Amino acid sequence: MSRQSATGRLVRLLALLTWVADHDGVTVQEAASHFQVSPATIRRDVETLWLSGLPGGMPDDLVDFDATAWEAGRLRLTDSQGLDHPVRLTPQETVSLLLSLRVLEDLLASDPHAGTVITRTRQALAGALGADPHAAVAGTPAGVPGGPDPAVLAAVRQAMDGGRRLHLAYVSATDRRTERDVDPLELVSNGSHLTLRAWCLDSGAERSFRLDRVLAARVLGERSRPHRLRRRPAGARPTATLHLRPTGRWLTEQVPTLRTTTNPDGTITAVVEGRDEEWLVGLVLSAGRHLLDVQPLDLAHVTVRRARAALAADQAVYQDLAPTPVVEQDVGRDEAGPRGR
Repeated sequence: MSRQSATGRLVRLLALLTWVADHDGVTVQEAASHFQVSPATIRRDVETLWLSGLPGGMPDDLVDFDATAWEAGRLRLTDSQGLDHPVRLTPQETVSLLLSLRVLEDLLASDPHAGTVITRTRQALAGALGADPHAAVAGTPAGVPGGPDPAVLAAVRQAMDGGRRLHLAYVSATDRRTERDVDPLELVSNGSHLTLRAWCLDSGAERSFRLDRVLAARVLGERSRPHRLRRRPAGARPTATLHLRPTGRWLTEQVPTLRTTTNPDGTITAVVEGRDEEWLVGLVLSAGRHLLDVQPLDLAHVTVRRARAALAADQAVYQDLAPTPVVEQDVGRDEAGPRGR
């Protein structure tokens, strides 16, 4: 079973328990119609759930359905093991989703229907976090690096819609400021920020520009031109060597590698070739706790700085959205000092 289909089935299994608990005695056919799968799939799901539960595997540890109802083609939950409650997001997961929605809101700014859905979702997430929903929806929380300048985003959209060239004032990750003319290609998001892919006329190559690092953007009168992308020879692309725990094998199955070696201790050494350093940084960050070491050291240092910046932003968002604690005043004191003395 593919990773995608396995994930989809897990989501359905958890949802099935909650739905059956709310629809006691529902037929297998009705459940199949609700989840848009075949009755045979629902039967397999129930048979899997019958063997699921807490560690130990004893009868009282497992999810249980009414056998008589099952034989009659109906679903009646008799022991859910607590799995019939909706899955809750952790505060960290909620904050991450709020940040991603902020980026998505910029990306879909021209779609009023999407804007309505995003606003409602942000309100629901902020409410689940215990914060003021209106404050969470209003904008960027204090202490967090903001998104792109609205004027910059508007200029980029205008240039892309009209097929025009752009003049950018840009600050790189190393704080180097440059000005250049570019022909926009596309606007993309990785879930944390918006990036403009464009053909840079100064370097004569494709470049990526994070919009939150663009100081100013001006639409030029000259029309943008189509460019043939020059692919770098395979040997000229940056590579990284990742030393992974045994649990990190999934990464080598999802990302093409130049070489993968399983070491005697069970750890894995994988050599990966990336499009550019930015792509490799994202790959290293996605490895997370499964990563033991990475080479070259320059890539490791860049990734550490990126991770620390993301962590600081995440903590700042959580502190800003968390409800303010109520501080009880000491009523036992007045202007004259403590009472009773």
